[in-house]
Amino acid sequence: MIKKIYIPVLALVFLAMMSVSCIYPFTPESEDGSGALVIEGDILIGKETVISVSRTAPISDPDGYKAPPAGKVWVENDAGAVFNGVEDPKTPGRYTVDTRSADTSPNYCLHFLDSESGKEYVSAWERVCSAPVIDSLSYNLDYDRSKLNIALSMHALKESYFKWSYVEDWEYHSLYYSQIKFIPIYDYVHGIRTIVDGRIEKRDYYDNIYACYKHGESTQIMTFSTENQTDDRFVDLEFLPISRDDFRISYLYKITVDLEPLTKDAYLYWENIKGNSEYNGNLFAPNPSELVGNIRCLQEPDEMVMGYVNVAQIARKDLVVSHLKANFYMSSEPVSETASVLLDKSQYVTYFVKEEYLPYNYYMFPGNVNETYWAPARCVDCKLLGGTYERPEGWPPVED
Repeated sequence: MIKKIYIPVLALVFLAMMSVSCIYPFTPESEDGSGALVIEGDILIGKETVISVSRTAPISDPDGYKAPPAGKVWVENDAGAVFNGVEDPKTPGRYTVDTRSADTSPNYCLHFLDSESGKEYVSAWERVCSAPVIDSLSYNLDYDRSKLNIALSMHALKESYFKWSYVEDWEYHSLYYSQIKFIPIYDYVHGIRTIVDGRIEKRDYYDNIYACYKHGESTQIMTFSTENQTDDRFVDLEFLPISRDDFRISYLYKITVDLEPLTKDAYLYWENIKGNSEYNGNLFAPNPSELVGNIRCLQEPDEMVMGYVNVAQIARKDLVVSHLKANFYMSSEPVSETASVLLDKSQYVTYFVKEEYLPYNYYMFPGNVNETYWAPARCVDCKLLGGTYERPEGWPPVED
C-alpha cells in the first residue's frame, strides 16, 4: 500500500515556484532552519471549521517532508466565546473546531499554540462575511457533445469577492458482473508458494466486486469578483469540463460546491497566490516573500507565516449526474478479450489466474459439466481501477 503524504496547498504553490524559478531564489524557512509555518483553513460560521497546521520542509531535508508541529488550535470572538479544536488522531496537524452554532455578529480570530516552541500564532480579527446564494448548479454540453461542463449560477447578498472549491464522488462499475469466484489451492514448487489448482464457487450476493466509488477534490485556486457588475450575479459560470469518455460520469457522479465570500484583503491575497503560481518564475513575477497573510507570531512578529484565515458563512450545493438519465457517457476503452474453460481442465484455470484473469460467469451443460468465462481482472474487479467498495454516506439512489 502506498503511504499517503499530505502536503499543504500553500506549500505546493511555493514548491512549484522554487522548482522552476532562478529569478527569485526563495526558501520559506525560519531562522533555525525548521521551515515556515503553514496554517490553512477558514473559520466557517454555521459549519465545522477545519484547520491544517504544518511546516514547509527545509531544502536541507532530503525527504522533502516535515512532520506537523504538535500544538493546540482554538477560535475566539470578541464577545468572549472560545471554541476549542480537536486534532484528528489519524491526520496529525488537522484540527476540527465546532463553529456550527457560533454567532454571526462578533469578529473572530484563530489561535495556534506550538507546544514545542511555546510560540503562539494569531490571525487578525475579521468580520463574518455573509453567505451568497447559489441559484443553481448544473451542466451544459458543448455544441459537439464532446464535453460536459459543470456550471455555477449565483447572486451575492452583501459581498463582492468569492472563492469556491468542490469535492466529487462517483460510482462506477466493472465491465462484467461476477457471479463466481476462484478459490486457489497452493503448494510449494521449488520452495516457492505457487497456485497448483483451484476450484470455482458461487459468489455471495453481498460479496461485491462490481460497484466501486472514488473521491476527488479541487486543487486549483478559484476566485472571482462581482465588484464591477451592476447586479452582483453570475449565470452559468463554467468551471469544470468533463470529457464524454471520462469514467467519472460512466454511472453516477456527484459534485458538492462550497462558495465562500471573502473580504477584499482575503481576495487580494488569494489572487496574489494564484498569480504567483501562474507566473512560474517570469522575470516580472512578484517575489513570493511578498505574499503576506493575516497570521502573526505574538513572540516574534517578523517571523514568516504562510496562510490567510477568512471568516465566513458559506453556501453549498450538490449536483448529481446519472448516466442512465443524461445518456452522455461513451467509453473509449477497447472491448476486452474474454475466454472460457471447462472446469475439469485445471491446468487452464491456473493459467488464467497466473495471467491475471478472473472468472465472472459459468454455463452448465447437460450432465453437470460446467464451463466458466474469464476476463482480465481489471474488467471484473472494480477495485483494481483505484476505487473502494464502500459506498459514501448519503449516496443518492439512481434515478430511472
